[in-house]
Amino acid sequence: MRRFMIIAALALASMPLEAQKKAKRDQYKITSEELAEYGSANMGEVIRKARPTFYIVTPASDAGISSGVEYGILVFVGTQQLGDTSMLHFYRASDVEEVRLYRPANALSPYTGGNAFVIQLQMKDRRKP
Repeated sequence: MRRFMIIAALALASMPLEAQKKAKRDQYKITSEELAEYGSANMGEVIRKARPTFYIVTPASDAGISSGVEYGILVFVGTQQLGDTSMLHFYRASDVEEVRLYRPANALSPYTGGNAFVIQLQMKDRRKP
């Protein structure tokens, strides 16, 4: 009986768990693989389902600092600023390669003002077959 328990424990420990198989999703990025799951849904809906935290922009969510400053959300397609999140409804998941969220003052953000959260859509290259 003891031998069976040891063998069973070793077999269980050597089996990969399902949770370990799934790649951890980046909280600041939605990849093309994830976007493919949503087909032609509009990006407003996709972000709300895939990363609802993209829409939570409190001062406390900015590096844990509560400065009392109100932050907004700007939407960019590539490096072109479009406006607020209402613009997301005009874009389809099937046309987007990747979505990124930048916090205020992030040096990589396309918005140089530094006082807004940025949702950036990287569109698929339509020239590729």
